[in-house]
Amino acid sequence: MTDIGDRPNVLPGRLGVGARVVHGELLLDIEPVPEVCRHGLLRASVASFLVDAVSGITLDSDPGAWMLTTDMSVRMRAVPAPTRLVATNRTLRIGGRSATCAVDLTDAGGGLVGSGAIGFAKVPRREGDPPKHALTADLVESMFDGRCDLDRPLRDEAGIEVVDAGAGAVEVAVTPELRNPAGTLQGAMVALVAEVAAEELLGARFGEPAVVVELDLRYVAQVGAGPVRTSARLLGDRPDSPVEVELVDVSRPRLTTHVYARALTAH
Repeated sequence: MTDIGDRPNVLPGRLGVGARVVHGELLLDIEPVPEVCRHGLLRASVASFLVDAVSGITLDSDPGAWMLTTDMSVRMRAVPAPTRLVATNRTLRIGGRSATCAVDLTDAGGGLVGSGAIGFAKVPRREGDPPKHALTADLVESMFDGRCDLDRPLRDEAGIEVVDAGAGAVEVAVTPELRNPAGTLQGAMVALVAEVAAEELLGARFGEPAVVVELDLRYVAQVGAGPVRTSARLLGDRPDSPVEVELVDVSRPRLTTHVYARALTAH
């Protein structure tokens, strides 16, 4: 789920993402600030928000259904954050129940910085679901005004706490600021939790800070009351070996998300 509705304090809406409609096509962009970066690189989870939002909003035209993210992959070049990152959607397939998109992430000069692929399921709204806003171009541009008001690094703003760094165990409360209008943990916030789990595991294992440059997420179940806690394991013996992360809703308990991450050391 990608839109942030009319809730001004929701964390994804505070990242500094702006929206433009050019020749009928929605573009999202961000001018990265230190709070959304890690060691000078844009967080992969922040890039995932642009991927999620530019595709989801482009496709989300049915007021009687939610367009829910089922899976997402993000690949980022290990380069310093550009002065501006622009997300452009390409719809690969759209059907009655599902859709698939690809997203180019480019710098201000059009150079490719990263890319994403994302899948959606179309789920009918049920009685008692939160209201759904019709997304016009004017509303999207007002929702994403390009202003970032984070006072602390993103992981701190989200309230992520480290339980056991060596096991890649971190935990986050499912607060209203992290939920989407459908009432579950927003997809990019899920990505952030997994990203931090991988960082902590690799940092504890190798004694050097790590920056995640690849994420593959499979959204297995919606998050309920939470909190959400992670576990992780390293699939190899090098800092750039894949990390498998699982997110569990402790209140149920049940698996909500399965993730593969890959990182590079910051030095």
